[in-house]
Amino acid sequence: MLYDGSRAMRPTTIAAILLGAAIASALVPQDGAKPGEAQPAPQKTLVLKTPQPVPDGRIAKLENLGSYACAQCHLEVANEWATTTHALSWLDPLYREALAEKSRPEACHGCHIPKPLHLGKLGEQPQARAESKEDPWEHGISCESCHLGPDGAILGPWGHATPAHVSKRSASMVEEGSTELCLSCHKVNVGPVIGIAKDFVSSNQSGRGRSCVGCHWAPVERSWANPAGPTAEASAPAAGEVPVRKGRSHATQTPRDPAFLRQAFEVSARVEGGKTLITLRNATGHRVPGLIGRSFDFSASVLDAGGKTLAEKQQSFDTRAHLPVDKSIEIAVAAVGAQVRLVGMHNDPRLEKPVLFMDLKLDAADK
Repeated sequence: MLYDGSRAMRPTTIAAILLGAAIASALVPQDGAKPGEAQPAPQKTLVLKTPQPVPDGRIAKLENLGSYACAQCHLEVANEWATTTHALSWLDPLYREALAEKSRPEACHGCHIPKPLHLGKLGEQPQARAESKEDPWEHGISCESCHLGPDGAILGPWGHATPAHVSKRSASMVEEGSTELCLSCHKVNVGPVIGIAKDFVSSNQSGRGRSCVGCHWAPVERSWANPAGPTAEASAPAAGEVPVRKGRSHATQTPRDPAFLRQAFEVSARVEGGKTLITLRNATGHRVPGLIGRSFDFSASVLDAGGKTLAEKQQSFDTRAHLPVDKSIEIAVAAVGAQVRLVGMHNDPRLEKPVLFMDLKLDAADK
């Protein structure tokens, strides 16, 4: 079902509804599904590299990690986390600007400076934490937010013994159970942010073996802590005592990175009835886009053997007329040629101009 996030019928809303009707008519079932019926997204291997987000005015990295206790032993992980919206969730100038316009800004604090999530019931909207020297608000969604247990132990996927602190293994720290942590904030509709994690639950993505971490955190293989050195406390593990294990990078992949956004869509083309039909499928575990004001513009062109454009057609969608989980848009171009070119532009309300994230060519018979 296409989402209409408005309450009042403003002109822009009416236009959005008309666009939604156009997209709804273009939604096509796959694999023999009935019209309007959700279809399971096929499993695919994502290519997750170091994120390269387009600068949008937010801080590039949280500074002063040297004074953060967790970073003394977990410097590599802390450096990854420090570049993310999680770490910058309190200091982000875009957030601070939006907060100043809120009549009840405290309603946003729970997700931007949350109490440790394991102190409550996972999946419930968190409460804001009190500021402390050990866990200041400037750390935003901090290490403690996800890793601190109710008894003071540090929770992780292994529960490896260390003299630095009590460690315990937690089911929420392995990929299969990690989504419950993400749900706490990402299923909440607040301001311009759509609670897309609700789509993840309603479409049973976990039952399909998918997780938020599986798509948004790249696999890594490394030591879980840095050996004792100039940045480590005396309690840090000595060189050779830190086992190398498989895990996930804390550098979060987001649609601000064009290469990652490109993987949100599966594309195919075919010729039928004298037309070229380009199918654009949502390959994520939730609707796209998930931010009010964000939209995607696609231009589909049919080219002859010499690369000349024979015909083209545009298609756009946004949060008022979004692309639902497991659904597709079919773009019909009134021509048949040698190739199809599909160009995708990301319109982010925080950027002055659109960002190119897709420019591909494929044969009309490509699957």
